[in-house]
Amino acid sequence: MERLIIILVSIGLVILDNSLIPFFSIKGAYPSLLFTFAIAYSIINGKEKATFIGVVSGILQDVFFFHGFGVNSLLNLLVCLLASFIGEGIVKNKRLIPVVSIFCITMIKYIGVYFIFYLLNIDIQFSKSIIMAAYNGVAMFFVYKLVMNVYDDEYSKQRWRFK
Repeated sequence: MERLIIILVSIGLVILDNSLIPFFSIKGAYPSLLFTFAIAYSIINGKEKATFIGVVSGILQDVFFFHGFGVNSLLNLLVCLLASFIGEGIVKNKRLIPVVSIFCITMIKYIGVYFIFYLLNIDIQFSKSIIMAAYNGVAMFFVYKLVMNVYDDEYSKQRWRFK
């Protein structure tokens, strides 16, 4: 049931990403709510769920990615796994590390996109990625709290378990 809800939320976010969010662009760059949600979800929930959200978000982003189907799927999978490793070593209630992480992870993703497209002789504007990374950081400030509130009950139960 949780996977179905994640898929439906992801579909809703990709619709917002491609319809409403471009109106908030700065110099042609705008945040990706789906990518930000995927990273927040990965930081909070661990490797298995990070793999799932990475593939789902990547496939949904690839539907609107004209030149390289599969690039987002591969890179989202890898960066969501990276985010899950970051999430293992942080205090999940604090927002600073997730906000800084989304900035760095967005840059890593777009370096990967740039490298793959360079090998395929497809030209992209890499300069927009810095603005997009900053925008994703601002979005993460709000999205992380929402995702954390959904999983707050689960983590408060885990904190009191004795092994």
